[in-house]
Amino acid sequence: MFYFMIGIGLIFAYINGMHDGGTVVATTISSRLISPGRAVFIAGIANFLGAIALGTAVAYTISENIIDISPVLAGKPDVCYTFVAAAFVGSLVWNVFTWIVKLPSSASHSMIGSMIGSGIAAYGFAYIEWYAIFIKVILAMLISPLVGFLFGYLFLKLQNRLLKNATIVWNKRIMILHKLSSFFLAFSYGSNDSQKVMGLIAIGLAGFYSADIIIPLWLILACSIALAVGTITGGYNMIKTVGMDICKIDIHNSFASQMATIFVVTIANLTGLPISATQVITSSVMGVGTSDTPKAVNWGITKKIILAWLITIPASAVIGAGIFFILKQL
Repeated sequence: MFYFMIGIGLIFAYINGMHDGGTVVATTISSRLISPGRAVFIAGIANFLGAIALGTAVAYTISENIIDISPVLAGKPDVCYTFVAAAFVGSLVWNVFTWIVKLPSSASHSMIGSMIGSGIAAYGFAYIEWYAIFIKVILAMLISPLVGFLFGYLFLKLQNRLLKNATIVWNKRIMILHKLSSFFLAFSYGSNDSQKVMGLIAIGLAGFYSADIIIPLWLILACSIALAVGTITGGYNMIKTVGMDICKIDIHNSFASQMATIFVVTIANLTGLPISATQVITSSVMGVGTSDTPKAVNWGITKKIILAWLITIPASAVIGAGIFFILKQL
């Protein structure tokens, strides 16, 4: 079960890249700045570099603030491995479902929800860090999309004012800046999402070694590579939903959306908040759409996206608990 836990964790990182990779590059591709194949490849490279360069604060939040690890260290290692594996499998089930129906739900929050459900099944309600989850996950989940929406709205307003009388030269410069922002968006996303996988696997490693939580270099590299390869090989399914169905995307509002997302996700990386880059990207697209006129946003698809956000944690928690009981019998 120990090696299955690590293997399924890396598979989760790969699927995470497939699931969210298209969301990261959606606005870049829809604005016709870069071809889909090239955009996805560059995003994969940026994912890998960001996962290595921006530290492990989010990983330690996942390891130490979702479940009390004292029973993990004191209890049976097999229970720990099953808990971690069930959390990954439960999240995978939800991610694959939302990927098939093309809803940009949060792979990150499905993992956290599955951790909660699997943790309750393995150790009981008392060992779930409910206060930390409320502060660092629930509040961050509610606030970060609002901030992304607001900053998308304000960035586009400011950009339009500054470039009101812009020459062709400045428009070309915006295109260059847009390409850089696309890279740094994927860079920030790679760090935040890969760290969540590292953090959950690290709990299993702690159970194996009966030691404190550590994030070894091999784990950082393995999760980074898996996420990057997932983005490169499968990150197309969400492009239409985020880049076309919410509102019409061009180079100018795509750039504003990406700058808003980079700002929010980078702060989260540095402060250890496991926010959803998918949610922030999607909400920033809504923000730039509303900046022109609220009628520019397809609020029908938006309602479906928000519904997916709200039900992700409880749905994946139920699945995670069920998967734990299934794996326990094996």
